[in-house]
Amino acid sequence: MLQRIFYERQKSGGLDLEAVEMAVRSSVHQAGSAVLSQLLEFDPPSLEHRQLPCSCGHTARYVELRSKPVLTAVGKAECLRPYYLCAHCHRGHFPVDVELDIENTELSPGVRRMVAAVGHEAPFQQGRQQMELLAGLSITTKAVERKAEAI
Repeated sequence: MLQRIFYERQKSGGLDLEAVEMAVRSSVHQAGSAVLSQLLEFDPPSLEHRQLPCSCGHTARYVELRSKPVLTAVGKAECLRPYYLCAHCHRGHFPVDVELDIENTELSPGVRRMVAAVGHEAPFQQGRQQMELLAGLSITTKAVERKAEAI
């Protein structure tokens, strides 16, 4: 990337700082998303952790690893985490989702805080636009509305 930037500067005799800033931010987001996806890749539980208590009073057993997209402050990441199922009540459990505070949402805690801030200060459509401009994150207007009102 630096070679391309220096080449363009040498060729044109100038530097479009905003274009360089946005390109660097995009690259950092891509790298950050890759790092977070690796950090959010959990191993299957050990044999002694392959079951957990279910709220129905029975036991949920480990089934498999399941993937979930998560929008983070640096972009989209994937969370690969253990899934447990209770044979009695058929309720599924993702203990990692609870631990990471991403249960029933695809927005990280950091993104939810940002969405609440922009959704509180301006109309939801404008909040969506601010998320795109300021954080480089694409989120729907409806998601801004839901998260801002919930928080």
